[in-house]
Amino acid sequence: MVGVGPLRDTENVLWGFSNMFKKVLIAALAVVVGLAVVRSTWIGSHLRLKCSNARHWMEAQIPPEQEINRLRMELANLAREDDRYYDKVARMAVDVDNREKALGKLRTNLTREEVRIRKLKGELTDGVEFVDLEGVRTNRSDLRNRAIAFKNAEENLKSKEANLEAKKRLLALERKKLSELRNKRDEMGTELQRLETALAEERQAQAASESTIDDSGYRQIRKDMDSVRDRINVLKKKRELKGEFAPAVETNKPSEQDVQADKYLDARFSDKKEEVSKKDEK
Repeated sequence: MVGVGPLRDTENVLWGFSNMFKKVLIAALAVVVGLAVVRSTWIGSHLRLKCSNARHWMEAQIPPEQEINRLRMELANLAREDDRYYDKVARMAVDVDNREKALGKLRTNLTREEVRIRKLKGELTDGVEFVDLEGVRTNRSDLRNRAIAFKNAEENLKSKEANLEAKKRLLALERKKLSELRNKRDEMGTELQRLETALAEERQAQAASESTIDDSGYRQIRKDMDSVRDRINVLKKKRELKGEFAPAVETNKPSEQDVQADKYLDARFSDKKEEVSKKDEK
């Protein structure tokens, strides 16, 4: 009877945890079902439309210059992330080189062992029990063991060679992928530069058409100057027209200089003047 109380307490705790787990599970299922219902109903359609409109509105608020800078930043981030792939491929290349060297050594050892086995087989003919091989007594049983070991090593070499070829193919694919990623980044960088140039040209065109500097006063002065020029041209043309229709000038009419000269002759050298002078002398 002493252990009944703790046992009941344990059962109550387990029962409480079970109920709580059931409630959490029911709530999670309700959320999933609610999302599924909303997604496939009229309300869900309107909610998706609202989200789409909100996204388009936010995109419209971001100037193209900022978006170009963001895309350039993302390209730089991708280049930094690709550095991990370069590290991975570099490690793969080193591993392939090391495996190639190890297989080269293994081939050399197998070639040497094949020579020894052939030599032993030729020496351990019928009636010969032992052969001195590099200071070690070797019998036919040892020869059989060496042959089995050689077979296992040769099969192991073939398996490693096949594995190495698979790793080489994978390395070639990874190298190609890295090259493609770099080409894509370069192409996108060039395209972003073109977009930036096109945007700058468009901004200049907008600034020219939306300029707040008023040059109407200059245009008015230029118009008035052209009007004055036209008036001067009219006066000039009028004078020329008058000259065309003026009466013909007599060719025998004395010039002004001749008239002045005649007046001087009459005044200075006239006979009347000489008569006046003679009276004064008397």
